Amino acid sequence: MSLTTLTITKFNGTHYAEWETWMALFLEQQQVYGIIKGYYDKPEEPAANATATEQTAFQDWMNRQGVARSTILVFLEPKIQAEYLVVHDAKTLCETLALAYKSRLKLIIFESREDLWSI
Repeated sequence: MSLTTLTITKFNGTHYAEWETWMALFLEQQQVYGIIKGYYDKPEEPAANATATEQTAFQDWMNRQGVARSTILVFLEPKIQAEYLVVHDAKTLCETLALAYKSRLKLIIFESREDLWSI
């Protein structure tokens, strides 16, 4: 079985749509994209008398969540990474980045159109 290696440029605030696509592919390759998309709900933290299966399910989710979050943070430029280190949930991290940078992209497009119309 052959795995393709992805090369992802760290997100610097200017190429969100491209970065988001590559991150989705990379997270899928790491088998943690389901955490981001919400396919796997966080299980309840197991009680002291929980079965081994319940404890394993919770630990597996926590591990996947941690891999997803740290992977996203690694592919952010340091100035952006520092701003988002406080977000501890991978899904929330993705949603927050999308909200911030998709709206910035729309603003840039709008401003560019205004500039073109004024020519």
